[in-house]
Amino acid sequence: MFKIFCTLFYIGFFPFFPGTFASFISIIVGVLFVYAFGFIIFLFFTIFLFFVGWWSCNQFIKKNENKDPAEIVIDELLGQWISIVPILYLIDSNLIKVNSFPYQELIFAFISFRFFDICKIGPILWADNLKTGLGIMLDDCIAGFFTLILITSYIVLI
Repeated sequence: MFKIFCTLFYIGFFPFFPGTFASFISIIVGVLFVYAFGFIIFLFFTIFLFFVGWWSCNQFIKKNENKDPAEIVIDELLGQWISIVPILYLIDSNLIKVNSFPYQELIFAFISFRFFDICKIGPILWADNLKTGLGIMLDDCIAGFFTLILITSYIVLI
């Protein structure tokens, strides 16, 4: 059960760049989630997902020698969702023009999140070095928050 959850229904076993693939899928799922359930439910579910992911990752790595296996991608989903919070708010609030979907902003969020997640600068590296379920989840959350700040700045400036 932990394997299915932590790997996002086996997306983590994708043969090429499973984290990047999971991040891409996460954007699509995040947008559809907000359309289906609304922004507030999305926020509550994201917070809930952090704690369930933390616990699940701890359970998963207990049975694995590697303390941060590449197949765990639930953290990518969470980090990518955090990064697109301002965009999803605009979508849910109908603050985006009817004929204008924020493709550019979503692509920018995807690229920025992957950059921070791969480069692991500052507190992202610190969290990654924890080698626990918390570290697995937290490094992507911090990368998501860095991206959230960039996206919010971009939206405010344009």
